[in-house]
Amino acid sequence: MVAILAQADGKVGYDIYATVNDSNASSSFGWSHHTTILSYNLVGSIKGDGNSSQYIKINGFDNINLKENTHTKSGRLKEDKRLSIASQINSISIDEDVTDNPEAYRVAINESMPSSLLNVEQITYRGEGIYKRNSYTNNNDEIATDYQAKKFSENSAFLGIYRNAFILAEVTPGRVDKFLGENYSTVFQVSSDSDLYSGFKFKSSNNLIDESYVGSFKLNAKVSRVHSFEWSPADDDWLGCCPTGYEGLDYSLQAARLCLCRSALIDFNQGIK
Repeated sequence: MVAILAQADGKVGYDIYATVNDSNASSSFGWSHHTTILSYNLVGSIKGDGNSSQYIKINGFDNINLKENTHTKSGRLKEDKRLSIASQINSISIDEDVTDNPEAYRVAINESMPSSLLNVEQITYRGEGIYKRNSYTNNNDEIATDYQAKKFSENSAFLGIYRNAFILAEVTPGRVDKFLGENYSTVFQVSSDSDLYSGFKFKSSNNLIDESYVGSFKLNAKVSRVHSFEWSPADDDWLGCCPTGYEGLDYSLQAARLCLCRSALIDFNQGIK
């Protein structure tokens, strides 16, 4: 069995691996979690005429990823953007128990390693053509948008938060009993107008939304998902700060922006328990 707290390549975390066997059978269990302690903020504005290309990729950040790919032909582009990333370690507790023989291995992991990624975009374009594709993942949640247009506008906001985890496992030669509890949340809201093509996809566990439209369409969509092994309205109230909990898009995106930004700051100031 191995239990390691390690810091390498800018990442901090732990790895656990245990094998229990006898003459008849063998079973193994492994679990690991690493993060990069950081705080990063980007606020940008672009305005002008001509051709443009933009590529942004955030990968391997505590299973919260972002990928943006935008290309424009000759035209007029205006874009405002905010990107915020933060991660920290509050506590890691690993309790292991091994019988004398050893016939069984037991472990309890209680960890608080919160991470957050916030991305807010507002873009308008008029010209010979824009091709824009964004994708977001937060553990098992996946979101993607895809556009082609000559007249285009989009307001969008994504917030992915990983809070904490509680892991239990008992390993014997014949079986592995385990409980894997992780708290994380995803919210995405978009309002767009494209005259050629619009696509939207959301996947989470058994839930799937896959939509595509050819022609001039306005797209209004919101998705939110809370993965929690211990539901606590007091801890998961970051959606409730907005009117009707994002029941519609009949209020401005600015309200959603303020809600998401404020929630992220509140969570990290309080340590995201």
